[in-house]
Amino acid sequence: MKQLLGLITAVFAMTVLQGVVQAEDKREKEPRFKGVELYSWKDKENNWMYVLAEGSNAQKTEKEIREEYKAIKGTAELKKALALVAEKEQVFWSNHRLSGFEFPPEGTRKEIEKAAKEAKIELTILK
Repeated sequence: MKQLLGLITAVFAMTVLQGVVQAEDKREKEPRFKGVELYSWKDKENNWMYVLAEGSNAQKTEKEIREEYKAIKGTAELKKALALVAEKEQVFWSNHRLSGFEFPPEGTRKEIEKAAKEAKIELTILK
């Protein structure tokens, strides 16, 4: 009986935890007021890193972007993150304004553009 109760408790806990994880992975319902800003750079290990930051009129600093926003490691993870942004969201990718940021190679950019199109978001690359 004690083992059965333990098993039921474990199954219940796993079900609840799985529901929490799935709830966090839901797509945003509405576009944000000022869109989303996308930044990219290579880390010390040569991995592509990305940040999706809340859009604003204020110019962000390199330090602010790298320290105050959760970095996304790798293009595959960025594509997953883009799929969670609201449909019709405007995402602006402009690295030219700040030092320390760069665009990935053209093939990778095309891959990201395709993912954005499939996610039904408006990606604007400002070079």
